[in-house]
Amino acid sequence: MSIFEKNKALAQLFDQHKARLCQEEGLNEDQIRSAIESGTMVLLGNPAHRNVKPILVGQPARVKVNANIGTSPFQCQVEGEMKKLSVALKAGADTVMDLSIAGDLDAIRRRMLEVCPAPLGTVPMYGVAQIYIDRGEDPASIDPEVIFADVEKQAEQGVDFMTLHCGLTRQGAEWGAKGGRVLGIVSRGGSILSRWMLRNGKENPLFTQFDRLLDIALKHNVTLSLGDGLRPGANSDAGDAAQWMEVIMLGQLARRGLEAGVQCMIEGPGHVALNEVEAQITSIKKLTHGAPLYVLGPLTTDTTPGYDHIAGAIGGALAVRAGVDFLCYLTPAEHLTLPDEDDVKQGVMASRVAAQAGENALGAPRARAKEARMSKARMELDWDTMKKIAIDPDLLDKRREPHRHEEACAMCGNFCAVRMMREGNPAAVPAHCQHHKK
Repeated sequence: MSIFEKNKALAQLFDQHKARLCQEEGLNEDQIRSAIESGTMVLLGNPAHRNVKPILVGQPARVKVNANIGTSPFQCQVEGEMKKLSVALKAGADTVMDLSIAGDLDAIRRRMLEVCPAPLGTVPMYGVAQIYIDRGEDPASIDPEVIFADVEKQAEQGVDFMTLHCGLTRQGAEWGAKGGRVLGIVSRGGSILSRWMLRNGKENPLFTQFDRLLDIALKHNVTLSLGDGLRPGANSDAGDAAQWMEVIMLGQLARRGLEAGVQCMIEGPGHVALNEVEAQITSIKKLTHGAPLYVLGPLTTDTTPGYDHIAGAIGGALAVRAGVDFLCYLTPAEHLTLPDEDDVKQGVMASRVAAQAGENALGAPRARAKEARMSKARMELDWDTMKKIAIDPDLLDKRREPHRHEEACAMCGNFCAVRMMREGNPAAVPAHCQHHKK
């Protein structure tokens, strides 16, 4: 039985949107169906999310970009997060994740679902942990039943994809926390679950009761984003036994999901030195059977606070070339504070640059065509076309504003190389040199 026969919500969603998806991605229906059937592509969209615009994640579909927003205990301004949501969508984010950990999380999530046409993701463990932390209780006392109840509630509300750390085992938690890592466990959800397992001496309930999650996800077409609770938080921790143990488990769980008719993505690193990015990505892809890979960065250096969006874009471009399907943005605020609206925009743009650079390196037709159009427009000094192609048209206008009526840019002016080489055109020669022409 095919995944479309097992997952009725997925089948209905695809039938409703297949014409648009084929047109946007430059793929035919059979290509998309085959990829979804094999588990190398997912269609994000929960029918309960009203007015959602479902998207495909998984090459050869266009590489997608996610923006994280959400409140924190130090900065809990819901209206500010709603503005960031708008900024992220305007900047071109394909999905948004609500990572709120302070305030009325249900109310925040419902508001975002109401106004966000892009697929919305969450990490249910945050809301569960908040209940206990706000009561002054240790998250190690979490009742697993509360976790499953929250997952089901969010699925009914319309959440399209959820990060769930199902492959984080008790052994993996021990290796991550006590195995000689420089930075230990840096995933928030991973640390909460690891604390629970190590304090109680029990196995991860999301692992032992994975079938319960599959039942919930199947009913609502929630894509399970199988979380990397043991991702490396430092370059020196990348590729250790703890990380690979979890990756192997994620691959097995993704297969179980596909057999049950549930769509799964894999979350990946993390902090990885530039020379190790390609090996990490190709290995993760192989161990997880080509499931769509969703990465944070990867950050190629640990020394760039304030500029981590650049470090992440470098790693992201190389990761896309190696097979990554989905980039989670990093902002200039990473490791420092909660992002503001400008940080959100810069983060989205940096990841979009990485996606374009990676796809161009792969020779993706849409990416190569975009490059060719921009080159032609520059040769013709066609600023209107350049604006249409640019990832940030508003920035192009802003930087050109003082000299917007000039044909050349303000860096070269009358020394413009393109104008200089226009044969037979007097305008190609700077005006103050006209009297030297013979």
